[in-house]
Amino acid sequence: MKLISIIIALLLSSPMLILAQETIQLDALVQTAIQNNFNIKIAKNNIEIAASNATIGAAGFLPTADLSAGYTYSNTMTNTTFSGGIPDANEPAAVSQSYNANVNVRYTIFDGLKPVYKLKKSKIEVELSNTKYQQEIEATIYNVIQAYYNLAAAQEDYRISNEKLSLTKIQLQRVETKRKYGQGSEVERLNLLTTYNSDSTQLLRLQLGIRRAVRQLNKVLGTEEVADNAIVEVNTNLDLSLNYESVKTSALKNNLMVLAAQQNIDKANLDYKITQTELYPKLNTTLSYGYNGSKNDVGIMRTNGALGPSINVGLTYNIYGAGAVKRAKTQNKINIKNQELNLDLVRYDIEQNVKDAYVNHENNIALIPIEESNVNLSKERFDRTTKAYNLGQATLLDYQQAELNYIQAQKQVITAKYNAKLSEWELRRLAGTIAQ
Repeated sequence: MKLISIIIALLLSSPMLILAQETIQLDALVQTAIQNNFNIKIAKNNIEIAASNATIGAAGFLPTADLSAGYTYSNTMTNTTFSGGIPDANEPAAVSQSYNANVNVRYTIFDGLKPVYKLKKSKIEVELSNTKYQQEIEATIYNVIQAYYNLAAAQEDYRISNEKLSLTKIQLQRVETKRKYGQGSEVERLNLLTTYNSDSTQLLRLQLGIRRAVRQLNKVLGTEEVADNAIVEVNTNLDLSLNYESVKTSALKNNLMVLAAQQNIDKANLDYKITQTELYPKLNTTLSYGYNGSKNDVGIMRTNGALGPSINVGLTYNIYGAGAVKRAKTQNKINIKNQELNLDLVRYDIEQNVKDAYVNHENNIALIPIEESNVNLSKERFDRTTKAYNLGQATLLDYQQAELNYIQAQKQVITAKYNAKLSEWELRRLAGTIAQ
């Protein structure tokens, strides 16, 4: 008995576990995540890669130039017979040398407009990379919001449980005071002590849950910016102007998945046009300026040299290529059809997702006044039961049941408000306006 009294004294004298008030704002965390998220950084780099390919040079509009040079040396035994009375030449070690140096400029005059289509395709790929970048930003924003609300819910759970612990502490102190004057029940005291220990243990578990929520938030941010003692303040005010038709219209117009699907159709059409250019003749030209020379120990012409420009114009036309172009065109057409089907699928999925999300949002909103009413009713019942219990007109079991109902009602109304706000953010994500 003495040991139990010592434990009670320690529990009642120990300070409540509280969190330091260091408030963090959602907007600031979103900016931090956008700056530090690895997927966003990768997507941004991919835009630069795509942009480096969207140039007239990469598309084939510009000529190419190269420099070539060569030297050949030979030392051979040579026996040469000449006609026309020229003496024969027999040289056991005849040296022959040749050398050349040229600057060449090559240019494709006509290639079936392939450079035009290649440049357009490259620009589409830049747009696709930018769309992917925006998708990563939207996904990151939504992940930050989810992690932020998850941390807020964990902290609210902690606050409510801490309130329950405080109420249990008050009742335990009351029973201890009554026991000093020979009143009160020992069984009641032990039951309250057990409840106090259970509440304290639950509070420690909730603290661990807060730390896990903080780690998850920092993981999304890509930093260790949020401390375990940070406090989040959630705005649960709802945008009641959202309606199904406006969200669906915005989603079909602004959702980045729709935009990406449309861009893939444009890209597939350009692939078809690029393949079709293989059916046209190709006109190429090469302009050269160089020197060619030779030096021989044997022969009529011992030395030779030529310096100057030359030009070559060539026309090629593929008469038969084993059906390669035809196969490629067929595959391109199928790919275009697949991309069009994919756009239809994306639009269908978005419509269904908007419908499901909107129904869920309506249900979440409808739950809020019900849960708020439950809080008021359970609070009123708890106050009356507490008063009756203190007067000895209610049992400890009645008090604890009323307290439990009140605590659960508080948690449920917070959950309802957070779920409604999260479902609102989900509608904004589907509508393509979450980043606005």
